[in-house]
Amino acid sequence: MKIKGLNEKDVALIKRMLKYVFNYKAKFIIALLCIISTIGTGLIMPLLWGRILDSLFQKSMDGAALNIMYSIILGILTNIISYLQSYIFSSLNQNIIFNLKRDMYKSMLDLPVKAYDDISNGELISRLHGDAAAVANAITGTLLNTIVDIIRLIAIGVTVFAISIKLALIVVFTFPISFYIFNKYGKKIRQSNKELSELNDKYYSDSGQAIWGIREIKSLGVKKEKFDSFIYLSNKIKNKIVEITLLGAKSQALSSVVSFFSQMAVAFFGGLFVVKGLLDIKYFIAFYSYSGQFSSSITNISKLNLNLQQVMNSIERIFLLIDGLSYKAEKFGEKSVDKLKGEIMFENVSFSYSKKAKVINNLTLHIPAKSKTAIVGSSGSGKTTLFNLLLKLYDPCEGRILIDGIDINDIKEEDLRKHISVVRQEPVLFMTSIKENLLLANPNASQQEIENACKKAFIHEYIETLPNKYDSVIGENGVNFSGGQIQRIAIARALIKKSKIILFDEATSALDNESQFYIKKAIDAIAKDCTVVIIAHRLSTIIEADVIYVMEQGKLAGCGKHHSLIHTNSIYKKLYKAEVELINGEMQGGDLISENLARR
Repeated sequence: MKIKGLNEKDVALIKRMLKYVFNYKAKFIIALLCIISTIGTGLIMPLLWGRILDSLFQKSMDGAALNIMYSIILGILTNIISYLQSYIFSSLNQNIIFNLKRDMYKSMLDLPVKAYDDISNGELISRLHGDAAAVANAITGTLLNTIVDIIRLIAIGVTVFAISIKLALIVVFTFPISFYIFNKYGKKIRQSNKELSELNDKYYSDSGQAIWGIREIKSLGVKKEKFDSFIYLSNKIKNKIVEITLLGAKSQALSSVVSFFSQMAVAFFGGLFVVKGLLDIKYFIAFYSYSGQFSSSITNISKLNLNLQQVMNSIERIFLLIDGLSYKAEKFGEKSVDKLKGEIMFENVSFSYSKKAKVINNLTLHIPAKSKTAIVGSSGSGKTTLFNLLLKLYDPCEGRILIDGIDINDIKEEDLRKHISVVRQEPVLFMTSIKENLLLANPNASQQEIENACKKAFIHEYIETLPNKYDSVIGENGVNFSGGQIQRIAIARALIKKSKIILFDEATSALDNESQFYIKKAIDAIAKDCTVVIIAHRLSTIIEADVIYVMEQGKLAGCGKHHSLIHTNSIYKKLYKAEVELINGEMQGGDLISENLARR
C-alpha cells in the first residue's frame, strides 16, 4: 500500500523512529503474542455466540450451557491477556519517550552557544516535552495497532470468505472509499499540526519568560499586558487543536458512514441468504460479528496515512534537534591536560558573530601565569568576547588561543572546562542548597574544602548566620541573596573547582562598595595561586593589576600598569576620567573607597 503525502525523507524519518521501538524486541514480541491471542479469542467468541443462539433455537439447553461456559472462560482469558497487553504497551511507550528525551536533551547540551543565541528556550522545551510524547504515543499506537489490524484482517478475511464470498466482497468494497477519505484529510492535518507546533513554541517561550521575569513584570506594571499575551496564545492553541480535532472527526465520521452502510448491506443480504436457506443462521450471526471487526480493521489500516501525517512534523522536529539543528558540532581535541600553570596567549585572533564587522580584529596579547590581568574598554569593544573565545563557546575566525603553549582546539573538552572557571556579572545559582550549588563544581569536595573556599571568598561568616547554614536553599536565580553575596558564592564555587584560570566578567560592576571591597580582597588572594583575568567596568578593582589591556573596537589599544596608562593612553584616561566624575558626584556621602580612587 502506497502512502500518499509521504516523500522519501518522511519514510527515512519513520524508519529511524521505528528503531526506538525495535530496541525493545522482547517486549515487542510479547505484545505481538498478546495481540495474536486476542485476535484468536476474537475469532472464537462469535462462533460460540452463534452456537449458543443456535442451541437455544433448537431448545438444547445442555449445548447452550456448555457454550456459555466456554464463553465465560474465553472472556476471562481475554481480559487477562488485555491487561498484560496494556501493561506492555504502556511500558513500551514510556521507554520510547524516555529514550527520545534522553537523546534530545543530550543534543541540547551539545548544541553550540550560537544555537541558544538564535532559538528561544520555549521552542526547545516544546520539542523536548511536547513532540517526544506525541510521537511516542502515535508511533507505538499506530505501529502496533496497524500490525494488529493486518493480522486480524488476514485471519478474519479468510474466515468471512470461507463463510460467504458475496457478503465478504460487500465489506471489502469499503476499503478504497475509506482510504480515499483519510488520504484527503492527511495533508490538511499535517499542515495544521505544523502551525500548532509553532504556536506551542511561542507559548512556552512567552509563559516561561513571564515566570522567570515576574519581579520585572510586577515592577514595570505590565501584568495585564503579559496576561493578555497569554490569553491570546492560549486561544490560538485552543482553536488550532479544535480545528485539528474536527478534521480528524470529519474524516472518521465519513468513514463511519461508509462502514455503517456496509454493515446494513451485510445485514440485509445476509438475512436474505438465511431466509432462502443459502446460509445457516449461526454462521450469519458469526459473520455479522466478524464483518464489524473486518470493517474496523480496514478503516484503521486506511487511517495509517492520516495518523502518520499527524506526527510527521513532530518526528521531523525531534530528529532535527538530535542532529544538531543544522549547526556545526563543537569540536575539541584529544589531548589530556592534568596540570596547568595558567599562561594564556591570543595569537592574531579575529572573530565575528556574523558576516558583518569583526568584534575581535587580529588581536595578540599575552597573559602570564599566576598574574592578575585586567581588560578594559568601552561597551562593545570585544572584552566579553575574549572570554567566550577562551572558554571555547565560540571559535575564532582566524588565529589561535594557547594555554601553556597548547592550542585549546587540541585539548579535551572536560580538561579545558576543568581548568577554567568564570564568575559572571550575574552568576547562575540553582534552586538548591548553598552546599549543592558549590558541589556542582566538584562533587567530591569535603565540607572542610567547601568552608575553606567560602572563607577565601569572604562569604563563610554570612552563611554561618543562616538558620540552615550551608543547607540553606537559594531561591531561583538567587533572589533571596544580595548581588554581592551571590558573587562571593560564585567565587567560592570557582575555588572549589580548583581551576588554575579564573575569569571575572564585570563581577563588581553592579555591586555596592562594601561588596566590591570584599570581592576585591578575594580576587587579590586568588591571584597568588591562579591566573586571574578581570573584565572591569569599575577601574577601582583593577588599579593594582599586574597588567591592564585596553581594547577599542576589537583591537588592542594599549597595555601597561595603571600609573603608566593614565598618562600615556588617551582611551584609558577617558575611561578613568568618566569614572572619577561619576565618583565625585557620589562622594557627598563620604565614600572612602571612592575617595581613594579619586586621589589616585
